[in-house]
Amino acid sequence: AGGGGVMAASPLGDEHAFPDRLREEVEGIVHRHTPGWRVKVSSPNISERAICSWLGGSILGSLGTFQDMWISKRDYEEFGAAIVNRKCP
Repeated sequence: AGGGGVMAASPLGDEHAFPDRLREEVEGIVHRHTPGWRVKVSSPNISERAICSWLGGSILGSLGTFQDMWISKRDYEEFGAAIVNRKCP
């Protein structure tokens, strides 16, 4: 069976409870439509979490298609928040 992925970051101070809470909330949503499906949450250890945002940003920035999603200040001032949905469908 195929699967989808979600990448999330927790607020500071909530790092220990976040993986369990995320799993429970996603399972609650998933089980409404597909009872019995399991949700797995993988979480890096505490020492690796400090660099996760940088790592994710680095991966995103290295994608060839990422430049198409850039939103300049000028674009945002001209189109407002709607520009996000236009550039990042």
